Amino acid sequence: EPVDESDFEPPEMLGENIDEHFYRMGQITAEPYLPMAKQFAAIETDQFPPMPDPGRWLKQSGWTRYGRDGSAQRMAAPDIADQVLVFDVEIVVKDSPYPTLAVALSANAWYLWVSPYLTEESSHPRHLIPLMHPGQRQPRLIIGHNVGFDRGRIQEERALKRMPMAFVDTMSLHVSSGGLCNQQRLYWMRYSRAKKEDDKEYLQLNADTGKFFDVSSLNSLREVAQHYCKITMDKSQRDVFVDGCIQDVRDDFANLTTYCARDVHTTQQVYSKVFPAFLQKCPHPVSFSGILTMLEGYLPVDRSWPEYVERSEKLFNELSSSVSVRMRELADEALKVKSPMDDPWLKNLDWTAVPQKYTKPKYKTDGSYAKGGEPRPVAKQLLPGYPKWYRDLWDSKLKRIHVTVRSRVAPYLLKLKWLGYPLYHSTSHGWTFRVSRDIYLESLDQDASAADDRSTDTGKNQTLPSFKNMVVLRFPLDPDDPHYENIPATDAEGVYFKIPHADGPDANCGNPLSKGYQSAIEDGTLSSTYEMAKQAMDMNAMCSYWISARERVKSQFVVWDNDAVDARTNTPLSLGLSKNEDQRTGVILPMVVPMGTITRRGVESTWMTASNAKKNRLGSELKSMIRCPKGFQFVGADVDSEELWISALIGDSQFRMHGGTAFGWMTLQGTKAAGTDLHSNSARILGIGRGNAKIFNYGRIYGAGVKYAISLLMRFNPDMTEADAKEKAEQLYKSTKGQNMRDKRLFGRNFWYGGSESYMFNQLEGIATADDPRTPVLGCGITDALKKNVTGDRFMTSRVNWVVQSSGVDYLHMLLVSMNYLARKYRIDMRFIITVHDEVRYMVADHDVHRAALAMQVSNLWVRSLFSYRMGMEDLPQSVAFFSAIDVDHVLRKEVDMDCITPTNKIPIPPGTSYGISETLKLTNGGRFDPPADIPDSEFAL
Repeated sequence: EPVDESDFEPPEMLGENIDEHFYRMGQITAEPYLPMAKQFAAIETDQFPPMPDPGRWLKQSGWTRYGRDGSAQRMAAPDIADQVLVFDVEIVVKDSPYPTLAVALSANAWYLWVSPYLTEESSHPRHLIPLMHPGQRQPRLIIGHNVGFDRGRIQEERALKRMPMAFVDTMSLHVSSGGLCNQQRLYWMRYSRAKKEDDKEYLQLNADTGKFFDVSSLNSLREVAQHYCKITMDKSQRDVFVDGCIQDVRDDFANLTTYCARDVHTTQQVYSKVFPAFLQKCPHPVSFSGILTMLEGYLPVDRSWPEYVERSEKLFNELSSSVSVRMRELADEALKVKSPMDDPWLKNLDWTAVPQKYTKPKYKTDGSYAKGGEPRPVAKQLLPGYPKWYRDLWDSKLKRIHVTVRSRVAPYLLKLKWLGYPLYHSTSHGWTFRVSRDIYLESLDQDASAADDRSTDTGKNQTLPSFKNMVVLRFPLDPDDPHYENIPATDAEGVYFKIPHADGPDANCGNPLSKGYQSAIEDGTLSSTYEMAKQAMDMNAMCSYWISARERVKSQFVVWDNDAVDARTNTPLSLGLSKNEDQRTGVILPMVVPMGTITRRGVESTWMTASNAKKNRLGSELKSMIRCPKGFQFVGADVDSEELWISALIGDSQFRMHGGTAFGWMTLQGTKAAGTDLHSNSARILGIGRGNAKIFNYGRIYGAGVKYAISLLMRFNPDMTEADAKEKAEQLYKSTKGQNMRDKRLFGRNFWYGGSESYMFNQLEGIATADDPRTPVLGCGITDALKKNVTGDRFMTSRVNWVVQSSGVDYLHMLLVSMNYLARKYRIDMRFIITVHDEVRYMVADHDVHRAALAMQVSNLWVRSLFSYRMGMEDLPQSVAFFSAIDVDHVLRKEVDMDCITPTNKIPIPPGTSYGISETLKLTNGGRFDPPADIPDSEFAL
């Protein structure tokens, strides 16, 4: 396909080639923080000032400096000369998200900050911590464990205009060098428990686990401190901050301050170990500069934020109440059924009733009842005469039964059917469905070809599935067997099948009304005899996103303009966001862990996992609640097929030619319209939709094997046998990944051949199984826990996944560094907002929107050029050189034309604008970074 016109002269490079250019940019953007970080890590622990005794901590508001000489000096902020601080903040969780106290340690002194609210000098609880003196321009480096939390309590970080302050997260430094993949965590915890219990037999049998146990740990400060420094931490006093109140902190101020100080002291010792380890793993300055930028996230909100939360909660409560009322009605209706044991659903409930109990009678000597001695009903007996299943639903606080669609009895009360047959819950197999034996036997005589046709038809309600292709469940017949179940064991007329689960045939369905079965509800695979059941299921699906996100959303720490107290002036704190009194604006600082996984991907629980707005998902417009203040716009882009292109490039590198392999050519030249792209090809092989084929492809590239493909196929085709799924999956893998030559004598490892992706997988596995695996571009190393010398041939999926995803992180860090460099060089008025893996967003002043868009295009060009250069290719196809579009928008969303209509947002959000490279060049005078002539430097807001 033709590409946009993009003839322009990019900015001059630093150095003789693109490799030198990025190294120099990394050095420039990492200054002055990288030298500061190195110098601080080199200080021996015994050279730091001793921690003050508990009795020396002064309960006075603001900052107090505790010097080596025993002095205690009140200050506006830590001394300017103390440029590097190890920092920890404590909050009283049940009281407020605002800080209660904080401790900092420099090379010269200890510092303590105390909230005026704690000292009762102020009745206002909303105080933030100042870390800079008025007018201070000297840079400050803040070190902490999960420092994103502490950053959220710093006054300067809430302001629109950035101060020269950077953050280093010791948790991230550890994860990148000594972290564990998900598969290893369980092994690690079991082995750790065995070591504590001195279980010699377990330790001997699991010696392989011991190899990676010795070089890794979990991520908490307690575990990291034990691993690197052999420090055993006592975290019991933390409970006061979690479960206590502000008065509890006042009453035990000295000891709780010492607890916080010990955390700081431990963090300093951990930092002295993990920072050098990080530099060995990630020696390129771009990596360090990139993680500094990741901790600059800034999410502005306006009055629509509290309205959104209130709206979502209100509708959620209304829907929940409506469903709950109807569920109670169904429970009461079930009680009226005269012959429940004849009902396919109700017979599965426990109808055991406890008769009414009476008090013991008292008699006179003549045998008649004494006064008041007549038998009377026992007062506190719960629902006498009612069946056990109904009594189990009783809520003593509400004084009525409480039943929701998540209750175990709900599928029975709703009379749910899978493929038209009633459900039964098995203690061994989870939710199943029952088919009469006559229908089952009849299905065995069905024409096999018709059954095969149905097995590939995923878009219709399959009322006559091929039971021949399903596994009949077997139940013990011996009542003494611990897995005996009376109903299926005595049901000679029924046959039972498992409801399929996304995790494969061995996994049980825990709740057929959960989010994972929404597609089955929508296509009729899961149905009900009640019309109300469909409504209840739809309501449950509508609420599913809000149910999972509501606590994280409601706990977001928003600081509103002119709401908190300015620590310096004791007046309302201005963030610089509001342009007029009617515009209520605030800021959320996302608590990002810049390297939260072993692939060094950033992690954040709310904004990095937020879904896109969906018309039938309550509250799913969450991202669009992030809104630019007046005078600014969001500028950003999604990297086009980032990890797919990286994988293809790694394969093509063997020929030093873009598109040199079948997979590389498909990635460059294949199109969705022509059905020649990777996803269309896989869909054709598997006989499934292109959307589902994407899941297969990315899973395979990340190292997942045939077993994963089998489980996905069975998920997309509920009536497909495991044998059929295996045949199709093996056909896909043979066509793509190829066949495996397992004789390691020739290549020292497995060798793939005959598939469109064989060249790529040989390269990926070659990197993953090297003695010291490194990403091809920035040379970042794999965590010690996944190196060959401690894992052997284990955890290959995670190791191959690391090559691709960690290279994707290199791509992101290079993009961030390039944008940082260009913004500095050309004085572009912008600041970083957030990144979600392959999405990057900035907030930009209106007058600099197109210069920022040009900077993004130049950055992408440079990044892809370095990738190609490092793979031995000295050219770059224009089709992948630039972003397909740069989005300019006033809200945060995936695409500028999404209206973000949801059940809680009925008004469409006006669209933003997208600009291709040719449009951006026209709007920047042919690709020039000349600043607007009418905007003086003094008016730069960011």
